[in-house]
Amino acid sequence: MDITIQERICSFFSEYDISTPNAKYYAKKSFFSINNINDKMQLRAEDGRVLARIRGYFSFFRKRHDFILSDGRTYRFRCEQIWKQVFTCERNGESYRLYEHRNYKYSIFRGDNQIAAFVKNRIVFGKGNRYEIRMDSDADLIVILCLVLTINTSENDDTNTQNSVTFEFSIGPQARKFDETWEPR
Repeated sequence: MDITIQERICSFFSEYDISTPNAKYYAKKSFFSINNINDKMQLRAEDGRVLARIRGYFSFFRKRHDFILSDGRTYRFRCEQIWKQVFTCERNGESYRLYEHRNYKYSIFRGDNQIAAFVKNRIVFGKGNRYEIRMDSDADLIVILCLVLTINTSENDDTNTQNSVTFEFSIGPQARKFDETWEPR
């Protein structure tokens, strides 16, 4: 399944339009959020129903968020390895791992199996971050969307209002290399 998350270029606060083959979604960061101190974002269905809330917690070095889904599930998102940019998202024996790779590429694993990959755009107009996601058809769409939205907001990438071209100077080690041959099931 292919998904696009497009941050709205001209908006007072961070807003996102999300397109999937079967539906459209919308996400919006709360007006009173201050960097990573109690960030709040809501993911909504096209009809306005809240599907998930993302709550951030203050941390000097490690990103910490909770995903509170409308069906009652709660996931804890944490930075596991700062230098290699590895993140975990866990709940009652269910575990996801997100790896940041070079060239604005990311991969998401559930257990030992890759279930999604996404790429971030390099050229940004205003707040126009864009994520192209490929994921397995049986992967949990809401959890995947929360992971991608959290990466964007936790890096304070959603506060930029200038046009920019981003260059990567990542010289550190990667926990896992990006698998260019991976294809969604």
